[in-house]
Amino acid sequence: MNFIKHKIILISGVLVLSLTGLFSCKKYLDIVPPNTATIDAAFQNYNTAMQFLYSLYSYMPKENDASYGTISACATDQAIVVWQGNVISSLLRGEQNSSNPLFNYWEGKNCLPAISAFEGIRQCYIFLDNVDKVPGVTNADKTRWKGEATFLAAYYHYILLRQYGPIPLIDHQVDFNASTGDDIFPARMPYDSCVNYIARRFDEAISQLPVTLPAQNEMGRITTVAVKAIKARMLLTAASPQFNGNTEYYSNFKNKEGAPLMNLSYDKEKWKRAIDAIKIAMDAALQANRHLYQFADYKGPQNLFSATRRDSGIIAYRFAMVDPWNPELIWGYSPPEGYYQWQQNCAPLTGNTYNGIGPSMRTVESFYTENGLPIDKDPTWDYEGRYNVDASAHTMNVNLHREPRYYASVAYDQGLYYVNGTAEKMDFKAGGQQGWSSGSTNYSLTGFLVQKVVHPQTVATDNDFTMVKYPWPIMRLSELYLSYAEALNEYYGTDQQQVVLDNLNAIRLRSKLPTVQASWAIAGHPPVFTQDEMRTIIRQERNIELVFEGQYFWDIRRWKQGNQYFNQTIYGMNYQGADESTFNQVIPVIKQVFKTPANYLFPISVDELSKNTNLVQ
Repeated sequence: MNFIKHKIILISGVLVLSLTGLFSCKKYLDIVPPNTATIDAAFQNYNTAMQFLYSLYSYMPKENDASYGTISACATDQAIVVWQGNVISSLLRGEQNSSNPLFNYWEGKNCLPAISAFEGIRQCYIFLDNVDKVPGVTNADKTRWKGEATFLAAYYHYILLRQYGPIPLIDHQVDFNASTGDDIFPARMPYDSCVNYIARRFDEAISQLPVTLPAQNEMGRITTVAVKAIKARMLLTAASPQFNGNTEYYSNFKNKEGAPLMNLSYDKEKWKRAIDAIKIAMDAALQANRHLYQFADYKGPQNLFSATRRDSGIIAYRFAMVDPWNPELIWGYSPPEGYYQWQQNCAPLTGNTYNGIGPSMRTVESFYTENGLPIDKDPTWDYEGRYNVDASAHTMNVNLHREPRYYASVAYDQGLYYVNGTAEKMDFKAGGQQGWSSGSTNYSLTGFLVQKVVHPQTVATDNDFTMVKYPWPIMRLSELYLSYAEALNEYYGTDQQQVVLDNLNAIRLRSKLPTVQASWAIAGHPPVFTQDEMRTIIRQERNIELVFEGQYFWDIRRWKQGNQYFNQTIYGMNYQGADESTFNQVIPVIKQVFKTPANYLFPISVDELSKNTNLVQ
């Protein structure tokens, strides 16, 4: 790990962190001794301490940067970025390496922010060690502040855990006088020990934090509900195939003493632990007045959509993502979206927007039909003729008679894109308004465009680009419903299937889809399912509901499906086709490369391994 040299400086009354990643050739951790006067200044009063507290959130991965910074939303086949000279595209092409790792949050390189997560942990402990010095602060405020710092220290451990698996556990501020020992040369701890440690720290934070935020201007600060939800996500991952008895990948993953770093025996009770944590988080969210976003929650212009069942499903689903601080959001990434990020890069092409992030054909085909069935299971939908062009709609059949979430998420040729407070018809053919042209770098590689992440009232014209800004959803309530269904199915099999179905149906009904049972009845399936059938349904439902939000990147890994999904050719439309006939052809776009098992976890750099010989890869 890279404990970055740090200084805390007061400039014009505003606390800023000056970070310089330098190492001594003599010792693994080269830590500049804290400047006592500067530390004292940082904690001299309420305002300076609050500035330090807010700075602790700045080490979070930049969740809403879709061009270069977001590790998970664009580095898969779900959405392809046309601009290929970035770490997202490098990861997609299988160029991960240990010489110069991509998205290296261990050291703070090739990632946004370009700061080590370990430095974030260290700053949290500096805060915890000094917050009691601050005069004039109530005990209630200090308790809450300590809860935030405790959570963030655990959260940065969690960020590392989901990437690297076993990691060093840091439970205090490292003494800058230390020159030897585990503080300076920490080893990776067994995965289960890491999970248990982080869970304990989450629990500690829960006891100190508020259930809801007391003021509107505090949005983005952590609450007990959010901590419980993140803990539940971590425990679901720990119960999943990648980390629960995975002898196929990790039988030789051992520390320097030869002890296993991964548990090699499947433990069914991990699913029960996940069930309990998810239920606690769900109950806490509902008690805090969180609920699945519904059409009735929409307060925007009434003329934007037609008054149809399908359009009400589009609204309910789309605005669960983009309606700022809506009742479904459990925790949002609050730093405002800047330029060249999701909305500007996904909105249709103008002088100010770049329509350069396109869903793959696999993503397009993953959505259900209007009957709520997979497209290859619906007897009323022409699966074999899906690539034929409809004579009246002038678009491929694959775009027609689909579920509301499809039309809320994906824009297609001759389809509608909801932006500028209206519905605009798209033309992705070469030479069209949103299409490829010779010499252009702003177009969709797949002939589709991501729509879900753009607020319909964002203004995107040749003369103006004004975003309706919203927090990127780190956790929505719908994810907990899906996680609960998954964990119940894995632990109980068919015994709790009605509860599983109730959770899935709550999500489906919000988007105006039939229940699972009603949909599968169309395909002639009885209203009960085997555990394997239900697992397939749950996973597809999750991939659809959370599309473009980043969970797919981690879900495919924890399900051990990397080779199936991430080591395949990605297909799209023939974006260089200038007419209906040539454009509406499915062609290979890019070869995605995923090496099993190497790419399931992220590599530690060879530079780090040489500095700390207690680490193993």
